Amino acid sequence: MGAIVLDLPAKGVLTPNDEHDPLPFYYKPGVGWLYRYRLTMALDYLKPGGRVLEIGVGSGVLVPTLTRHYDEYVGTDLVLAKGLDHLVRPGCKASFIIADLLEEGSLPEAHFDAVVCISVLEHIADSGAAAACLARALKPGGTLVAGYPMVNQAMSRAFDVIGFKGIDDHHVSPPAKIEGALRRVLRPVGRTAFPPLSPVPLALYQVSAWTK
Repeated sequence: MGAIVLDLPAKGVLTPNDEHDPLPFYYKPGVGWLYRYRLTMALDYLKPGGRVLEIGVGSGVLVPTLTRHYDEYVGTDLVLAKGLDHLVRPGCKASFIIADLLEEGSLPEAHFDAVVCISVLEHIADSGAAAACLARALKPGGTLVAGYPMVNQAMSRAFDVIGFKGIDDHHVSPPAKIEGALRRVLRPVGRTAFPPLSPVPLALYQVSAWTK
């Protein structure tokens, strides 16, 4: 277990930011463990302190955790959920902004010690532009932690089984494409997969860490 432990808000505290927000799945028996575990995989790569940027803040699942461990927090999404300010832990300077990862100039450059991007990049067709934007936001020596699921027919069926219909309309970039784009602008420093030790084509979910 890393230095940062997931501080998941109680069921009913968070508000979905849109109709596609996976918030209910975090609290379901069985599959909820996997949803939470993928966040733990990402947190294990982070070091407390400094400035952190979260891309795709959604309902705010990670806001209490990240604002507890960082001095400054910025959360972005295309749509902001209600009540995000109330999730911020005391002592952290936090802000929430509507920002498009593909829009040049939407994020501060060379500003963040850590960037957290969980279950976002699989939704973006232009992986190269997304990777370049993330790299620009990082300070030299900063860490990007990105998480993304397998994107194939088997995963589509798995989402159908747990009740998340139409995932193929949202998942457009597979892990190999995402990692290739990140590798062109950042240096890899770690990867964790579920199931453990699964290679890129077989992992149900994977988290990779990168530095500038």
